Amino acid sequence: MKVKKMELEQKKKFFSAIVGMAIITSLVVNIFVVGPIVMIGKADPGDIPHYWHNTTTLNVTVLHFAPRILWYDFQYNQGGTWVSKLNAQIDVNNSAEYRFIVNISSDQGWDDIQFVNITAWYDQGTDSSTYNQTVGGNWNLNLQYENTTGTAAWRMLWPHGGEFTEGTYADIVGFDPYGSIGYTECHNLSFSFVPSYQVRYAPGDGIWNNTYNTTDDAESWNFIMEVTDSGEDAPASSTIWITDEFGVYSYSEIVSAGWPTIIGHPGENATANSNITLLTRSNGNYSLSTDVEDLVHRTFPAATISRELIWVRGGDLDLFDNFTASSGGIYFYGSLGAYHLSRANGTDLTTNDVEYKCNIPLGQMAGDYAAAIRYHLTTT
Repeated sequence: MKVKKMELEQKKKFFSAIVGMAIITSLVVNIFVVGPIVMIGKADPGDIPHYWHNTTTLNVTVLHFAPRILWYDFQYNQGGTWVSKLNAQIDVNNSAEYRFIVNISSDQGWDDIQFVNITAWYDQGTDSSTYNQTVGGNWNLNLQYENTTGTAAWRMLWPHGGEFTEGTYADIVGFDPYGSIGYTECHNLSFSFVPSYQVRYAPGDGIWNNTYNTTDDAESWNFIMEVTDSGEDAPASSTIWITDEFGVYSYSEIVSAGWPTIIGHPGENATANSNITLLTRSNGNYSLSTDVEDLVHRTFPAATISRELIWVRGGDLDLFDNFTASSGGIYFYGSLGAYHLSRANGTDLTTNDVEYKCNIPLGQMAGDYAAAIRYHLTTT
């Protein structure tokens, strides 16, 4: 009986173990396959009467058909630093470098910009003057940027005679703080050049009227910067512009003068062996005169020939005139207070018909005589 009872207890324990393993297996399957047996619910937050969401924006982009000039300047290259010369006078020594610089913005993209034209001219004392109203290289300047073929082209359209030397050009991508990040393109364009000796003198009066933003300084160089777009995305093409001015210092230079030589006999009105040439430069209305001292013997200074016996002609002076004791000089061009009109072309003036004569007195000592000659060029 004990044996049977023991067998029955062993069977009971074995069955309990199987049931326990089945329960554990069921739990594992429910957790990893079916899901948790127990679900955790979210608590009720209660009433929410209102709610704000402030992280989105309404975006509106305003695009102009016409381009914009954001800023501009006229500058001098001072040892590598560009210094503004707006409404100031500039040098014309054939070495000083200047430039126009302009910042242009386009909401239609940079390829919409077709032309940037810069024209400058001496206003001849009146603001009603226009570019090329008076033909001549020393009076006018025209620089151009063309962007019609995909490859930009720069050129000096006028002058062609060397009165201005074409410099370097630059196109630098700029920034428009007022434009659209996705649409607006902005560039800085600079046009440099070197003015030659006879670019027209313009003293101006140094006044700039910011109220009207138009050139109002007489005796100055006026300039206009014009920007023209293609009008591809607009009803028509448009051109915008800005005007301003600068002045030019006067420039006078006698580059060279020939040495006249006269050989003659006592009692003879002797003429120089050949005419001499004067090379001068002036960028305004001018006068050119000559004066001479008494002739003095080179080895015996007591022997002299009076300056009143020396005659000269040349330039606008067609007939011989002699130096008198009271004369302040003899004028080839203009006269004291009455000037010769400035030349519109070329960088210098060549006067190659200057001729000297001397009335050699009877009994004059033989030998070599010399007298200092002074030439005076005045620009106004």
